[in-house]
Amino acid sequence: MICIAGMPRSGTSLAAQLLHRCGVEIGPADQLMPPSSNNSDGFWENLRFVDLNERLLRASGATWFAPPRTLRPAPALAKEAAAIIAQFDGKEPWLWKDPRNAITLPFWKALLPPMKVVLCIRHPAETAASLVASSLIPPMRSFYWRITRADSLIRLREGEARLDRRLMGIVHTSISQEKRRAVIYEAGLQLWRIYNTRALEETNPADRIVTHYEDVLANPRDELARILDFAGVRVSPDVLAEAVRAVSPVLRHQHAGAAQLDPGVEALYAGLLREARAPRTSANISA
Repeated sequence: MICIAGMPRSGTSLAAQLLHRCGVEIGPADQLMPPSSNNSDGFWENLRFVDLNERLLRASGATWFAPPRTLRPAPALAKEAAAIIAQFDGKEPWLWKDPRNAITLPFWKALLPPMKVVLCIRHPAETAASLVASSLIPPMRSFYWRITRADSLIRLREGEARLDRRLMGIVHTSISQEKRRAVIYEAGLQLWRIYNTRALEETNPADRIVTHYEDVLANPRDELARILDFAGVRVSPDVLAEAVRAVSPVLRHQHAGAAQLDPGVEALYAGLLREARAPRTSANISA
């Protein structure tokens, strides 16, 4: 099985779509999340997995935008997850895609044998800017309140979030579009760090592949062939060519330019980039 993970707005949907177009199972159509304004080509997410991941985070007092320090899964969730996994018996290869997987991997690793993890990355600044432009963020009152809690992994530049500052921050981000965008962008960069750090901590190089959104757009055939080779999925050249027809440079709406990054984020991105640009192969493209 293949697990697709990564910070939201990092190309996880495109990676899942390409693998599905190469014959990797994702579940029946009525279980898939429908397209929306945030992703007109579809999310390629099985809603049963998404719902369970959301409830797993809620049980841990968290959300996708306010990750927990540790997961605290309710006992019943493991039994339900096993039932979801069972529907794919005899349907290998199969995948499930959800950006939250980067945070919930410890839960799934306990239920599944060694799995292949596709970690999708994108430049941190592009990812944060795409998050700002999307409608994924809930109303600022809820968002700001959650990310400024004392136990939050996110720390805004404004410093310690005392009650008075939190209340004032809610007011400012609710009435100022510029302030709202700045806070989402800043939080987005920190979420990028959290998601990718967690994914690296919960995987080893032999069981993961890092793929860069920019590489998928610029050279889709070679990048998809590299992912297929890692996943052990064999396809014909015709199938590969048909699959990558779904890729278009117009999918990229944000560009990092000369964006400045926190040294820690910059170092993490550099390491991921080195792994993503490892030598590629087309060993699993059958003649």
